[in-house]
Amino acid sequence: MTDALPNPLRGEAACQIGSTDLVLVVEFGRLATLCEVAGCDTMDLLYTRLIGFHPKTVMAALRVLTLHPDGDQAARDLAHKAIAELSSADEQSFRKAITKALSGHINDGKKLRGEADPLKQLENAFDAATSGNVASPS
Repeated sequence: MTDALPNPLRGEAACQIGSTDLVLVVEFGRLATLCEVAGCDTMDLLYTRLIGFHPKTVMAALRVLTLHPDGDQAARDLAHKAIAELSSADEQSFRKAITKALSGHINDGKKLRGEADPLKQLENAFDAATSGNVASPS
């Protein structure tokens, strides 16, 4: 198990596969590598396979997306241990982690570009709105 806490804003999420605890990190370069390894031509296909727990894609994701504070070799060793323990019983844990990591990555990218959060805009509009009731002239 790694001692580092995952940073969801960076696209990191904790995941347990069998008895192995690891941190998955979603970065664009890693996603590009994962697309190539998993044979995905589009990000939509990659996302579908990840969320759908496609076996080859999940194994490749564990290998490519695992992060370890001690570096690449430690991450590789941890990923190989997780892959050796991987079973259908890990589907829910993997889905939860990869969804959290992908959401963090996407949301952080939007923030970096200054893109507005539509829900926040809606909340702000409601907060700024008056009741709409006008005093009766009589």
